[in-house]
Amino acid sequence: MILRSITKSKFILLLPVLSFFLLTFCVAAGEDNTGLTFYVSDPRDTFQFSSDAPLEKIVGTTNNIAGKVIVHPDDITKNLQASFELDLATIETGIAERDKHLRSEYLETQKYPKAMLTVDDIIKVDRENANVPPRLEDKKSFNVTAQCTLDLHGVQKSIIVDKVKITYFKENDELRAVNMYGDILKIDTTFKVNLSDYNIKRPQLLFLKLSEELEIKISMLASSSPLGQFWRS
Repeated sequence: MILRSITKSKFILLLPVLSFFLLTFCVAAGEDNTGLTFYVSDPRDTFQFSSDAPLEKIVGTTNNIAGKVIVHPDDITKNLQASFELDLATIETGIAERDKHLRSEYLETQKYPKAMLTVDDIIKVDRENANVPPRLEDKKSFNVTAQCTLDLHGVQKSIIVDKVKITYFKENDELRAVNMYGDILKIDTTFKVNLSDYNIKRPQLLFLKLSEELEIKISMLASSSPLGQFWRS
């Protein structure tokens, strides 16, 4: 009888603890933790703009891109979150004096050092069977049309990016051999930007006479391993 009483007392004392763990488990079970996070921070990432000038085609490039993608592996259109940041002050065109003018007088990088591209929604995914959700499969690619917000030169503008190619690679020894760790999303896109939409005056110097419309090309490697964030150090 005494033993039963002690056991019962201990059980009563443990009830709050058991309740806490049960509640925690239920909350965790109710959350959607199936999204995979990929980090963009690889020196092989490339941003490029090109513009036809009177004397030559001007091309500006940088590898300084950072970002994060959260994607559902069974349906890439489900609650996708993605944003990418570009360091404008690192863009180079191959001529130092031209770079100086581009940064100081037109992009005004001291005032607006970064450009940000945020994916707001996936409008369309090209796939063979429209009834089957687009899921991540090793070495499989998707062509996507995305609704995005481009934050550039202090102006935020909604744009449609209709040429986005996403390719998924499952982690393997071959990738690790070239210093790619974790699962990989390769993201390639091309779109156009009008300078006047972002209050950027067109350079009129002969060696930096850009067209109103710039063609943008971006190629990124996003890794599910945070180790990729330390590549630049």
